[in-house]
Amino acid sequence: METGPSEEPSGRKESQEICPPGLLVFAGSSEQDANLAKQFWISASMYPPSESQLVLRRDSSQRLPVARPRRSRGSENSNSQSSHLVSNKNRNIFAEALKIQESEEKVKYLQKAKTREEILQLLRKQREERISKELISLPYKPKTKEHKAKKVVSESDKEDQEEVKALD
Repeated sequence: METGPSEEPSGRKESQEICPPGLLVFAGSSEQDANLAKQFWISASMYPPSESQLVLRRDSSQRLPVARPRRSRGSENSNSQSSHLVSNKNRNIFAEALKIQESEEKVKYLQKAKTREEILQLLRKQREERISKELISLPYKPKTKEHKAKKVVSESDKEDQEEVKALD
């Protein structure tokens, strides 16, 4: 199989439907074998479905038209005043909602701080009770003697120490 412009024996180029020109050339094959091979390769090639190809037709467009507001000059003033009132109203509603949200968060944080303070106070109280109980029971606890451990020096350590002293 060779690549290059293909021509039939009659001198005219093959039609675009069977194979694009210049893609397939069958040299040394009979005309029937060449046509069968072309049909095979055309059917074996995987063309994308027509739905996935981005081709605009005359009756189709890619974007929807944008809706533009139509205004008449007489209604422009009343329309701008009403939109101004609506925007102010929206701002007021938004500001109120923001204030309510902030106050709720503040209450929530104050509640957390209060519970934290209660927990710390309870811990302090428990610590003081524990210390007072320890102080009450302190005179009745047995006194622990500190044991001084005698150093047991092995004979090999003694010999090592004597050798070091002898070196000095």
